[in-house]
Amino acid sequence: MMTTFIAMAVMVGSTLLVLSNLRLVAQDTLQVMRDVSTRVIGSGRFWQNLAFAALWALIFALASL
Repeated sequence: MMTTFIAMAVMVGSTLLVLSNLRLVAQDTLQVMRDVSTRVIGSGRFWQNLAFAALWALIFALASL
C-alpha cells in the first residue's frame, strides 16, 4: 500500500514537472530533431539511415503482435 502511494506520488510529481516545462521540452525536442535531420541529410547516408530505421520499426511492430 505504501509502495503504491510512493510510486503514484513520484509519477504525479514527474508529470507535473514535465507539464510545467512543456514549452521548453517541445523547443528542445524540435532543436534535437533539426540537428539530427541536418546531420543525417548532410552526411550523404540519408537512404541508408532511413532503411535502418524502417528495419527497426518493422522488427518492433512484428515483435508486438
